[in-house]
Amino acid sequence: MNNGSCNNSSMRGISPSRLASRSKALQLVTRSQRTWVELLSAMATILVLAATFLCGAHDCQFYFADAFSTSATAISTRPPQEFNIRFNQLPQRQPRRTRLSGKAVKVSGQPWFPLPKTGADYDDEAYEEERDEIEWQAVELAARIVNQGLGKRKSDKDDTMNNNKSSQSSRVQSLLENRFMDLACTEKGERVLENLFSGPLVEEEDNDYVLRAAIMVLQSLCIFAMQLGVKGPPELLRRMVSHLDSRRNPSLIQRDLLVKWDSDSVRRLKYQMERDAAVQLLAEVKWKRTSQGAFDLLVALGAWEVHEDIALLRSGFPLRFSKREEDSAVQLKQEAAAGTILDPETVLGIRKDLRHLKVFTIDSVSTSEIDDGLSVEKITMESETRYKLWIHIADADRYAPPGSAMFETARKRITSLYLPGRSFSMLPPLMSNEVVSLGANQDCRALSLGVEINPNGSIQESTIEIVPSLIHVTYRLTYDEVDEMLEEGTGFAEEWELGVLLDVATCRRQYRIQNGSSEGLVPNPIPYSSVAIYPDKNAPGGVGISVKVEVSHNAGRNQTFETGLAGAGANRVLGNTVPASSSFLLVTEAMIIAGESLARWQRLVEKTSDQSKQGNNSVRIPNRLRLPFRTQPKPDFLSRTREKQVMEDLFEFNIGDGLCYSWYIRRFLQPVKVTETALPHSGLGLECYVQWTSPIRRYADLQVHSEVKRFLRRQRLNELLAAGSEIPPQITFRQFGLPSDADVSRQSIKDLHFADIQLDLDINFFEGAGLVGAARTLQRQSQQYWLFEHVARLFKSDRDVTFQALVLGCVDPEKQQYAIYVYDLGLEHRYLSGGRLDVGTRMRLKIQSVYPRNNLLTFVRVS
Repeated sequence: MNNGSCNNSSMRGISPSRLASRSKALQLVTRSQRTWVELLSAMATILVLAATFLCGAHDCQFYFADAFSTSATAISTRPPQEFNIRFNQLPQRQPRRTRLSGKAVKVSGQPWFPLPKTGADYDDEAYEEERDEIEWQAVELAARIVNQGLGKRKSDKDDTMNNNKSSQSSRVQSLLENRFMDLACTEKGERVLENLFSGPLVEEEDNDYVLRAAIMVLQSLCIFAMQLGVKGPPELLRRMVSHLDSRRNPSLIQRDLLVKWDSDSVRRLKYQMERDAAVQLLAEVKWKRTSQGAFDLLVALGAWEVHEDIALLRSGFPLRFSKREEDSAVQLKQEAAAGTILDPETVLGIRKDLRHLKVFTIDSVSTSEIDDGLSVEKITMESETRYKLWIHIADADRYAPPGSAMFETARKRITSLYLPGRSFSMLPPLMSNEVVSLGANQDCRALSLGVEINPNGSIQESTIEIVPSLIHVTYRLTYDEVDEMLEEGTGFAEEWELGVLLDVATCRRQYRIQNGSSEGLVPNPIPYSSVAIYPDKNAPGGVGISVKVEVSHNAGRNQTFETGLAGAGANRVLGNTVPASSSFLLVTEAMIIAGESLARWQRLVEKTSDQSKQGNNSVRIPNRLRLPFRTQPKPDFLSRTREKQVMEDLFEFNIGDGLCYSWYIRRFLQPVKVTETALPHSGLGLECYVQWTSPIRRYADLQVHSEVKRFLRRQRLNELLAAGSEIPPQITFRQFGLPSDADVSRQSIKDLHFADIQLDLDINFFEGAGLVGAARTLQRQSQQYWLFEHVARLFKSDRDVTFQALVLGCVDPEKQQYAIYVYDLGLEHRYLSGGRLDVGTRMRLKIQSVYPRNNLLTFVRVS
């Protein structure tokens, strides 16, 4: 039996006599290749004419597009007699699956199996022949495996093929380990792909390279199917997945093939988008050679579902946690319960006990990752009463510090992902939902920020306090419950803290609007749809769809579905209104306060640190605080005076109830950037801002927690050194952000050469920006798919269904393409009018065609 790491042809499972025979046949085909191609072309023409006469030109053209789609590589590596057999045994014609499947894809003719080269005197010609032989055998084997799988799906109603992994030998299981990770949206789908490689057909193949290559063929099939609905050449597709691992280092490819397959391997696979093997397989099994054909084949095999989220698969976002990651979470939970996790903040005496404060957590009903809580501290001095706000954020760094296994788990995912019907957490659910989460009626560790707000809504910088803390969560509330408590007065009496928080939030929002925030700039934002799916046995595919149309939570109007027709034609200037949901306003403004306060605190402590250095000759470690400031320049009105006039007219005359203005002003807005320099954020109306309130859900926020806590530790250590106090044991330099695992002591600090050391090298605030962008794109695409599926169902039930729409503006005058807003769907869409339309025109539209999988929805005007 071969282990796949041999040095010559015979050891790779091909006997010398067999290889010589095959080489001779290949040479014969090579010499007569042109003759054979011409002969095959003539035979194909004759058969097409005959079939046209017998069954009609339309059907015959479809069949022969697949039947005679073998590549030049495949032709050159197959013996002549094999083609005679193929032409004499014509397969059954596959039914047409969709009109949008596109043209059949041709293979590039380039080799796709990275057969290792061994030995300095290796013969290139023999190597190429062996590689071609392996590729050909692998495609043949994969085709037989697929046909066997299709046959089992038809005959086995109980779908027992999902549970026959036990029939695989340890050799096959080792070759399959993790090979289909993240190539199906469900674990069941991954098992189906793995279990295709079961039975005598696979076990009798003694060449590991052929088996590995056959696995690559099925991987290629998945990659090809992921390209369904995406337009453009491969170069454009690669730019769309540029956040994935683009390294094509031969050593990495060999590692992926022979040594280890992991999440990095999957990302490289998805970036390279190798589809030649898939096209050869589709041709071999007489299936449509398009991404639609690949998708249909995977659905037929039971590996993918009809509504498989291929945008999710294409994104490279990890779909499941490994056993090692889950085991690490279990261990951390046990250590947390036993109190054996070392807490540097407790050892240094800087964790503050805030359990006397009443803590509210406010989230939606379905939220399980609770990472923030709110408190109000009443401060009474003589005749004056002041209120200090406390924002408590879950201390995720305690369980996932830089360099730990859990930190690396977060680093792989960068962010939690929320899609219709399912979510993917950045940390294992045991961590994000239980260990780290701020659970009700229990003591929790947090990073807490206290601050007082001036009457005009500005922050009192001198009152900012940031401490690692121990809190007790008093109430776990939902947004609806808080709204009800505020409306009924409970939030201003028994739970007066909620009333104080709302008053502060209202004042703060007005303060930011006066400073030019987006809430004031766009007082009537466009409502968009929010799609949710749920199990429903009576719905198509067993999946029900619900659609809500709402504006952002902190905008002027915040309620489910508004037609936007009230006041049509009224020439009025829009004013800014308070959000309908007080609880959303309360929480949103509290998080913004936390972001601005931390940014301002950084500037304060930097000044304090600089002053403490002057005239201080005691032993001390360097200390500075780096933070990722989010910044957004002001809108560019000065250089675009003509467009500014159009914008002002749209606003003044309230065209489209302000929606046309809201759409048009977007062209002036600048993108948000992240920098380590404190700069203004115009969209929030703030001088500086840092995002850090979701360390369970965002990797960047987790790193901010690590950076802040390390700064506080270094600050405390310098205080101990200056006072000549004893340094607590058990703490290493790495916990202070220094690249050393040595224990901290006064002598070890003296021995360090700080001039050569940089702090916090293991923290990179810009890491994973590509995956964050991909996550946003994915969430948008997933929402759109299910919205289009909702429209398709409406269209199927009523072909004459119509929708009210508004013309927002012209996108392309030459093509007469307009941006429209469909009220009932909360959808901003592109519409080819075929004529001139005025901005603000309302019209009724009828669905012309809708194909959710192809991202296609077209309307035709009714009136």
